[in-house]
Amino acid sequence: MPPIAFPFDYTAIEASIASRLHEWESLSFDAIVAIARGGLIPATLIASELSLPLLALSYRRDTREVRWLTHEQPSAGQRLLLVEDIAGRGHTLADCLDFLQQRKMDVKTFVLAFDGESRVAPDYGRHIPDGARAWFPWERETITDAFAATGNLPSQPQRAYAAWAIDLDGILLPDIPEHAYAQDLEATLALRDTLAPAGALPPLSGLRSLPIITGRPESDRGRTLEWLERHGFQGPLFMRDPSRHTTAQTALHKADVLLRNRYTHFLESDAAQALVIARASGIAAVFWWDGTQAMRVHASLAPLDCQRKNKSAACAAPDSTADGKGSRHAESTTLED
Repeated sequence: MPPIAFPFDYTAIEASIASRLHEWESLSFDAIVAIARGGLIPATLIASELSLPLLALSYRRDTREVRWLTHEQPSAGQRLLLVEDIAGRGHTLADCLDFLQQRKMDVKTFVLAFDGESRVAPDYGRHIPDGARAWFPWERETITDAFAATGNLPSQPQRAYAAWAIDLDGILLPDIPEHAYAQDLEATLALRDTLAPAGALPPLSGLRSLPIITGRPESDRGRTLEWLERHGFQGPLFMRDPSRHTTAQTALHKADVLLRNRYTHFLESDAAQALVIARASGIAAVFWWDGTQAMRVHASLAPLDCQRKNKSAACAAPDSTADGKGSRHAESTTLED
């Protein structure tokens, strides 16, 4: 069974680090050592919090060669915290740990994520469920099937391996107001079946073959497929299962499909749903399409005291909740795939 994406957004990363700072202070580390590239961001956060030197190792997967990336290097006997984003099935963490220990350094390891099949069990980190795959902001596209096919040795820039999915109503065809369905469901569904595609379609390459994630219930699959086939849209269709997600949970249904299928980018026609999807999917790049342009949406959970008081510096940092409390951020962007 394909792995399900397990997102670590920056809020989760900062929380994971903050929960261990007190213990790390008591261990009197001499330096923080990052394994580039994935360990650099968490290591930078840790080194800043502990006011310690930040050093870095480079690692070549094809030759398993470990080298110092920084000019400054620790001395034998020094106590180090070695930082990587994930302890996986490969040799990166094991080889870097061995490199330091052979030089008589006292090393503890911290990773953001590991699981039961990790080659090295770190001293610190979050154990994620079996069948899940850690997903980080700086490696968004590495979660996709296209990237996996490279054997972790891509021949193109990482963004070339993005996996897009799109909403249906409001993207490929005009969105009918909700009150029309409430007034006369059958007549409104019949009208919807006759609609032509939207006059301004999103400028995405391969649009007619992209996966479609809609809030329409499974009972509408037949008439939805008929419309799509009639107008030349052939991508996989994901519809809402009412036994799992109610109409009010449509955005959560869409986020769930993104995570289960490891889609990295999503185009949504409803601004409120876009916020919920961005929050629930964590790392996926979510865009709100207003009919003419796309706007990138960012959302993360704000502490309740920040929502009520909104005074402290901490509260001014990142945050938006799915129901609109806290802050929101959207920026106009050009769609790329």
